[in-house]
Amino acid sequence: MDTLVLTILSVLAFIGLTYLASSFLSWQNSRISDKCCKLILYIPQGSEAKLEGIIRRIFLEQIPKKLMTDGVVYVMIPEDQQESLKIAEMLKKDYPLVVLPDFNHVLYDYKEK
Repeated sequence: MDTLVLTILSVLAFIGLTYLASSFLSWQNSRISDKCCKLILYIPQGSEAKLEGIIRRIFLEQIPKKLMTDGVVYVMIPEDQQESLKIAEMLKKDYPLVVLPDFNHVLYDYKEK
């Protein structure tokens, strides 16, 4: 009887130590990753039907984490795509998503100075 109890306790101790090592290694991995990159999506004309699926798929497959970004997906949607803006605002409630200004308002030509 003592042997059975000792065997069960040994197995449970092994499982606990394995879990502890696994959680420590995953914590170390997340601490090392570089968070300086940003994932920016530019949504072209006529892609309103696919936008929700694309964004959900990105977070489902943990693309921001795999690419070592800051975990936020930045979306650039032209101002004339009102349907895409509504979809992005709806998805902001579920996912870390930031809608950036229109692409034309972001880039500047510095040669004209």
